[in-house]
Formats: sequence, structure tokens, C-alpha cells
Amino acid sequence: MRQATGTDHGSNGSLLGSIIIIIIVMTVVTTTLTYSAPLALQSSSTSISSTSSSSSANLGITLAWGTTSSYPVNEWTSSCVASSGYIYCVGGNGGESGTTALDSVYYAQLSGSGVGPWMNTTAYPTVVTEESCVTSSNTIYCIGGSNGSSTLNQVYYASLSGEGVGSWESTTAYPVGLSYHSCAASDTGVYCVGGGDDLYDLSATANVYYAPFSEQGLGSWSAATDYPIAVRQQSCVATNTDLFCFGGRDETGVYYAPITPSGLGPWANTTGYPFTVGANLMSCVPVGTSVYCVAGHTGANVSSAVYGAQLSSTGVGRWVRNTDYPQPVWGASCVSTDQAIYCVGGEETNSSITNGVAFAPV
Repeated sequence: MRQATGTDHGSNGSLLGSIIIIIIVMTVVTTTLTYSAPLALQSSSTSISSTSSSSSANLGITLAWGTTSSYPVNEWTSSCVASSGYIYCVGGNGGESGTTALDSVYYAQLSGSGVGPWMNTTAYPTVVTEESCVTSSNTIYCIGGSNGSSTLNQVYYASLSGEGVGSWESTTAYPVGLSYHSCAASDTGVYCVGGGDDLYDLSATANVYYAPFSEQGLGSWSAATDYPIAVRQQSCVATNTDLFCFGGRDETGVYYAPITPSGLGPWANTTGYPFTVGANLMSCVPVGTSVYCVAGHTGANVSSAVYGAQLSSTGVGRWVRNTDYPQPVWGASCVSTDQAIYCVGGEETNSSITNGVAFAPV
């Protein structure tokens, strides 16, 4: 049985996977600011510019959720990314025990009316769950995770296209084996925050590492400014100037730090997430100049709540409740395009693993 509060892989053998979805968001305060969407989740490398009035309009979107093509397998804690009008989902956990990590990779075309047929593509080099994947320049990078029995420090990358995922290649290993972390990409490299380095206890770390993109995948990892607290199961996103991280296991805090050429500046506290206990395994995505965070685990409950807020170089604005997700779920993986938000899989309140896929046009 799953414990009532924030249960995870390290508590009585239950698994709480890490959903991490990497997003790019931007907003504007009193003057016009321009955020260039980092390549981590964009379907095209265009810059986004907005004023505060359009930012408010984005936050005012009423999401209308609908169902679309089911995922080929029941799973949660996979990591999905969007690139050039397609979604790609890697690995995941196919069961409740924590030992059913998958090596399957599926992809599908995205549109404003949902997700097209799912197609199988090049399998991941190992079974993996709770990893964190990002994209840049039609390439996917997946960092760490677990294989159901131990944490991993392997990092693999592959090309992305309308034909699927190319051959996976290994690149610079992460400094430690890690799961439940969250990675985000700037236009120069990848930042990974927190996570757990022991699969079967409740350990968490405040470590943050950065690696630049290179012709061989990723360059050397170097330590960046530590996170203010030890954290796992949070969701991090990047603009071209700042890195933001939301919640985590038994944590509602939200922090952000400026991106610098050599790493990160100091972290600052900003508007906390509106859950009363924790904000575990929610999945956050950008919509225009706003960010929307979907579902997750809080206290004794799995939530269906969806909240939106504006991000800027001065922090996170007020969180506003939007239309609930179709069912309570945690461990789903969401992505977004300029047409819709798409969320894949997850674990529901009755501890059942789902293959459901939902979307909301934007």
C-alpha cells in the first residue's frame, strides 16, 4: 500500500517516480522583455517577445482538457520532450513495485486536435525510469534515472526527426548516480538540480551541475550554485536568463537563479506553490508567457489541480487555478507546443498505472 504522504521509491518499497518535464517560459513586468525560448523544448528556435498585457492574456487561458491517442503501454515516470511538432517519450515504470523499468521509446505527431498514432522507435540502451530528458537542436539528452534496482549516472543522446529517434550514443557521465532530479536546458547547455542518490531511502541533495553542449553530446559536468534546500521530485524550467524550480517531495517552495556563463548566480525564494503539503511529481509546461503545472501528489492525496503563473527575471507571479486535469494523477509527463498541452501516463489515485493521454488546446 502507498503511504498517505509523499510516498516514494524509498518508503516501504513504494515508488514515487520523477516526472520531469523540461520547459521554457518567459514573461514581462513593467517594460518589454524578450526571452528566447531555449532549445530544450521548442519545436522551432524562434524568440518570443511579449508585453505585460499579453502575459496576462496567456495566464487567462481556460484549458479545455480532452483525451487523445492512448500510449502503447501503461506507465508513469517516463520523460517526454517535444521537438519540431513531435513528442518523444523515453522509458518509464510499468508497475507499482519499482522494478518494472522500461527501455521502450515511442513517438507521435502533435496537432491542435491531439496526438497522432504512437510509433515504436529506437529503444533506450538500458531500462530506465525517473530519468530527466531535454532537447536542443533536434537532439535529445537523457540524464541518470534508475533501472529499478540502482540509480544511474549514464547520459545518452540521440537525434530526433519525423522518423523517430536515431542511434543512442553515450556522453559524459553525470557526477553521481541519481534519480528524481530535474534537468533544464539553456541555449548553451544543461542544468540538473537535486535528486536522490540512493534508490531505497529518502535521501535528497542540493547539488546542481551544469554541462555544455558539445559535438560529442555534453562536455564535462561542473558544480553550479547549490539549491537552497535538499530536494527531489521537483520540476525545473529555464528561460534564457533564469532557472526556476517548483516544489518537490513534501516541499512547496519555489526558487529561481540567474543563468551565468559559468553556471548560476544566487538562488532566491519566490511565490510558493499553492499546495498545502508538497508538490510531488507535478509536470510544468510553458504556454506563451506563462507556465502551467499539472496535477501531482500533495499530502495524503493525488491531485487533479492545474495552476498557472507568470515568470520573470524578478520571480514567479501569483498562482491562478485553472481547469482541473481529467483525473487525479501523478508521475505523468507533459509537454507543450504553441497549439496545446499534452500529458502522458501517470499513476492514478487507486495506485493503478495508466496509458491515458490528455491534451488541452491553447
